[in-house]
Amino acid sequence: MRVIAGLLVGSLLVAACADDSTTSDTAPVVDETTTAPTTTAPPTTAAPTTTAAPATPLTPAQSVVELDGEIVDDTRGRSIPYRAYAPVGVEGAVPVVLVSHGGFGSDTGYTRGTHLGGTFAADGFLAIHVGHRRSAAGDRQVFDRPADVTALLDALGAGELELPPAFTGTPDLERVGHVGHSYGAYTSHAVGGAVFDRDLTDPRIDAIVPISPAGHDQFGAFDDGAGNTTWSTVTIPAFNLIGGEEMDINAVGTIERPGWRRVPFDNYPDEGDKYLVVIDGQTHSDMWRTGASEVAGFIAAEISDFLAVYVAGDTSVDACDIGIGDLGYTTLERSPAADADCRGAE
Repeated sequence: MRVIAGLLVGSLLVAACADDSTTSDTAPVVDETTTAPTTTAPPTTAAPTTTAAPATPLTPAQSVVELDGEIVDDTRGRSIPYRAYAPVGVEGAVPVVLVSHGGFGSDTGYTRGTHLGGTFAADGFLAIHVGHRRSAAGDRQVFDRPADVTALLDALGAGELELPPAFTGTPDLERVGHVGHSYGAYTSHAVGGAVFDRDLTDPRIDAIVPISPAGHDQFGAFDDGAGNTTWSTVTIPAFNLIGGEEMDINAVGTIERPGWRRVPFDNYPDEGDKYLVVIDGQTHSDMWRTGASEVAGFIAAEISDFLAVYVAGDTSVDACDIGIGDLGYTTLERSPAADADCRGAE
């Protein structure tokens, strides 16, 4: 693994805000083309999975600093840019969250979604936005993306990933989450235990947040019923967020089925708490960079609460408040185990 010198971008006081509605990416932020389904092993069932809580809650940052860097994964000859959002004034072991953008691959995708990395870092996480560049062959993106995540975690664990000098904490690879939009949601599922053409799971991932996840017949995902689906093996906690206007269709218009994007949530095993939020009136792009500031703020804040509970183990955050927020046009569903826990607490 080689590290290319990073560029310190600077510090900022963080607020949850929407990304610019324009992008210089060479490809639009859309889902990938479809690939053939595969077979799966039967899922296991057990009690809901949670992360052990540390002695103290997350420590909010005094401010947040950014640094753009790049590594090279020599095993694939692939460069991986990234942007690190780091909390200032947070000492000791700091939980980590990785964020994957959508699209077929891009040189600048990792610079988008600033409301996510900024909010996570302000709440006490080390947030790293992963740059997924175009693959040598288009269909290799399904393998390169999860491998990009693993390569960055390897570099972080080896102390080879450059971080902002003002960050004085220590990355905690025992507490890691992944957040992704569109093709990035596929990436979340791939590293989080879903079944695709090959095993792409990274066991260091404790919880995932797929934003605008795809249903079956895309990215190699399949739904053969009766617990035999791509998502039947996702046993870690997961929080899905979907725009009401994108629920039944993929981003490129090649798939249109009622409830298509909620298929992953409906097929998770009842192991590891699961959540689903639908935000009425939001399109595919709104869920990442063109939504109103109140929508971007809601998405970032609710994801941060989920990560606090299931990655950081922060017991000061109530899991039953995840996905509620203050927007008046959302619906929330929980998996049976998570819902039973919340109903029992009422």
